[in-house]
Parts: sequence; C-alpha cells; structure tokens
Amino acid sequence: MIENLVREEIKGFKNYEVHSIPYRYKMDANETPFELPEEVIKNIQEIVKSSQVNVYPDPTAEKLKEELARYCGVVPTNIFVGNGSDEIIHLIMLAFINKGDVVAYPHPSFAMYSVYSKIAGAVEIPVRLREDYNYDVDSFIKVIEKYQPKLVFLCNPNNPTGSVIEREDIIKIIQKSNGIVVVDEAYFEFYGNTIVDAINEFENLIVLRTLSKAFGLAGLRVGYAVANENILKYLNLVKSPYNINSLSQIIALKVLRTDVLKERINYILEERKRLIKELGKIPGVKVYPSKTNFILVKFKDADYVYQGLLERGILVRDFSKVEGLEGALRITVSSREANDYLINGLKELLL
Repeated sequence: MIENLVREEIKGFKNYEVHSIPYRYKMDANETPFELPEEVIKNIQEIVKSSQVNVYPDPTAEKLKEELARYCGVVPTNIFVGNGSDEIIHLIMLAFINKGDVVAYPHPSFAMYSVYSKIAGAVEIPVRLREDYNYDVDSFIKVIEKYQPKLVFLCNPNNPTGSVIEREDIIKIIQKSNGIVVVDEAYFEFYGNTIVDAINEFENLIVLRTLSKAFGLAGLRVGYAVANENILKYLNLVKSPYNINSLSQIIALKVLRTDVLKERINYILEERKRLIKELGKIPGVKVYPSKTNFILVKFKDADYVYQGLLERGILVRDFSKVEGLEGALRITVSSREANDYLINGLKELLL
C-alpha cells in the first residue's frame, strides 16, 4: 500500500549516503582539524546557560544575521540563515521550482544539487566541466540559451574538484540567465574571491555560504544565503519557524567574533601547499590544483589506495565510481600530524 502512495520522483530515488566507518584520521568530509576557539570553550557553560533551551530559538536569528552581515559587508536584510547550506538549497527548490522546471549545475560537483532537483521533480541538466576540471563557460551559456533553466548552480570553488570560475564568467552567466543563479561559496575563505558585492546589482543572484568549513562548525549546521530582500522574502515563506537551534545561534555568533580565522586559514593553506608538493613526488599520482581545504587526487588503482588507507585508519572520500571522476579520491587537508600520516601511508602503498 505505502509504495503506491509514494511520489513518483521518490520511487527508485537514491539519497546522499554517509557511511559510519571507524578511523584514526577523518579526511573525507572537508572538516577543519581545529576545535572551538579557546575563548569560546572557556565560556561554554555560560553559553549553554544563556541559550535557554526550554524556550524556542529566535526564529529569524537576528543577532547572528547582524554579525554575518558585518562579516560579508552587507545589511542584515540581505542575510538568510539556514540549518546548513543544504537546507537553503532545498528551500530554494521549494520556493522557485515547479515539477518539470529546468535546473542546471556543473558536473562533477556537489551531489545535493542533483538530490534536491530530483526531489523537486525538476529536469536536470548537468554541464560537464572540462577535462582539467575547469568550468566550460561556453557550455553553460549554450545550456542557458537552449533550456532556459529556472535555476543555475555554480559551485565556486567547486567541490570535489577544487577548481574555480572567474568573476567575469559568473557575471556572463548571470546576465544570460532569466532564472536564479546560485553561487555556492562554501569554500570562500580558502579562495578569497567572492561575488557577494554584486547581490544588489543582479536581482537573480543568491550566494551561499557556510560556517561548516573554515569556521569549523560542521556539527552545529549553520549555513547562510546572501541575496536581495526580494528573493529572501520567498525563502522565509517556505522555511520552518525555528530552523536554527539556540545553541547553534549563540556559538556561531561567539565564533564569528573571535580573531582566530585568519591564522587557521593560513595554516590550512600552508598544509595544502605542502601536501600537494609531497603527493606530487609519488609516481603515478596526479594531483589537481585546489583553491579549497581539500585536494582531488587520481590514482591508477583508486580501490587499492582507498582500501590501503582505510586499513591504516585514514578515511578519504572515494569518487572513483562517479562519472567523470574515475580513479579519483578527495583528501581533506587536515592537521600536520594527519597529513604526515597520510603521506607516509601513500608512500608505503605506492613506492
């Protein structure tokens, strides 16, 4: 009986899978190796007390929006806070996508663009990246002209390839599009370039950000969108009333007010540089340039490498079965200790 009641879009649907695997070093989800800043940890008891968990959280996260607006150089009415940027992608679909509408996104890229497109009943148009994983801007423009997508995703920097699309090319795509263009800047802090300043110039632009990566708050699930007020009023129409819990709001606010971010980003960038250099010395390993806190690496036998690392307690992300990413593993840049352990593990396996 139940199967007969399920929506057609869900029948045979396969969602984003996260496996629980024992590990010594977790280098598969682009998480930061850093704990909460010391000043936040020292005041954690006070923070928990002040969260008033017996009372519903601020439904609009006003204080957090004010701090995020300051960080982004916009006004609070340009900020929408979500339960991770995943929720915001889903809400964008709920607000703007009817069954049969076209959604375009880069391929390979973040899997949730496709997942939420399927749930919405959209027609998906994956736009292949070039062989070197750089954006094919001409292909994107051709897709826009031919299919007139209501929604276009640009992941910048792109996950899992680490490649970027230049500002002038983003603007070309926005200007060509009659739909909404979402620029996902989840890894902005490691790249440094943004399109946020153009949100009031282009009424169809949404920029996605997260506190899960550089800020190290993946467990709190805090993401945000930056856009003009007209777009955000429709996201507010479809969101749940209390989508960000009290603890997440307060801790995120405290972390945003600390001064540890620059130091931590510099650490990751230095470790990324070192990791790329060391992996490049191993024969048969192809390392792709990255503007993120992860690197994409291709191996002649990715299964052998993946299993070998797993046996050593190193968990990386296996993309080798994904079309266009054959032989590829994605490795999060972590602590020096973890990175050294990974390098030595790969040398044991491949030298």
